[in-house]
Amino acid sequence: HKYPIAITTVMIRFCKLSALFLIAGNCDAFSTPNSFGVQHQVCGVLQMQKGADSNHISSIVTGEASSRRRWLKDTVGILTGSVVASSIPDQAYASVFLDPDRYGDKELKIATVNKLRQNVRDSILKNPSIAPLFVKVAVQDALTYNAKSEEGGPDGTIVNAILSGESSLSGLKVAAEELVEIRKKIKRTTEITMADVVAFAGAEAIETAGGPRIPIQLGKMDPEPAASKKKTSTPVVYADLCSSKAGKDVVDAFASAGLTEREIALIYGALGSMESVATAFKKEDDDFEENEMGDVEVFIPSSFGSPQEMFGSRLGKMDNSALKDVAADIKKKKMPSVDIFNDEKVGQWAVKYAGNNNGFMKDLPEAYTKIMALGGRYTGGKVGSLLGSGESDY
Repeated sequence: HKYPIAITTVMIRFCKLSALFLIAGNCDAFSTPNSFGVQHQVCGVLQMQKGADSNHISSIVTGEASSRRRWLKDTVGILTGSVVASSIPDQAYASVFLDPDRYGDKELKIATVNKLRQNVRDSILKNPSIAPLFVKVAVQDALTYNAKSEEGGPDGTIVNAILSGESSLSGLKVAAEELVEIRKKIKRTTEITMADVVAFAGAEAIETAGGPRIPIQLGKMDPEPAASKKKTSTPVVYADLCSSKAGKDVVDAFASAGLTEREIALIYGALGSMESVATAFKKEDDDFEENEMGDVEVFIPSSFGSPQEMFGSRLGKMDNSALKDVAADIKKKKMPSVDIFNDEKVGQWAVKYAGNNNGFMKDLPEAYTKIMALGGRYTGGKVGSLLGSGESDY
């Protein structure tokens, strides 16, 4: 009869008025956010959901209405507000945002990667001892992530923290200064974020030291100045990765980031091997000449060598020898020289990988990739990248 018609009319009028109200209030509830984790302005219909009484709701609609119509409007308003609210993603506290298409198409990405790889390798060949430090800087950057609050992550801000004089990070100053120089050189011709430089430098350092190639997803965005200065709900405490006596602090830092003793054993096994390889490497008297754009000529081997040596020689060959030494100490019930392996679970993983070099070399890339992905949220790129299956084999 006339009631269904009346209900339909009221709903149509209310929807029109709500739309006008949203537009007038400059509300972006229905717009696509620039990035996940950005707090949306909530206005219009959403305000009605937040405890608005019937008088407030009815004041939006012009004219006097009957109690039945007022009840219908209140109900529709609350339901509409609920639908809109459910369509808005929860606020994200992660500060690491990735756009897989940040550097353009595949050819441009490859060009950026090649410049980055060449500059990092040249730095390591000039000063081999910096290789394990690049890994420590990258891992230290990632350990700012807090799994409970979902704040922090590998966003490149660790470089400023190191250069600002943080005492527990003093051992990484040389590496941080070199990373700044690498970024300056690349930015003469190509845009690059410090977050990408830090993550990629750690991966390239592992490969240069004779380890496996580790794919890194480029496209991390530098945090906005206001966001980087914002105090987090949980203060950041930096564990000293350069100290051999900070085992408990390092284990706690990994656990706080949602990582396990397995990742600790893999990373520290790699660091031990890298330090040995860097010490044994005999530096060749190569002249690295830059052109007017700050680029270094890409090294091309005279014969068909391995792809890992396309950008210069490697320091040596990485293996699980450092973990073998740890396992031997544990077997003799002797305290390992690196305090972190005194942790029972870390020690167990060290013993496991000490007897399986292939497993160590296979699982290391997975561990490093997992660490670099902490707190990451995609803000653009192909659908495949948004689903975590995009191309990242650079």
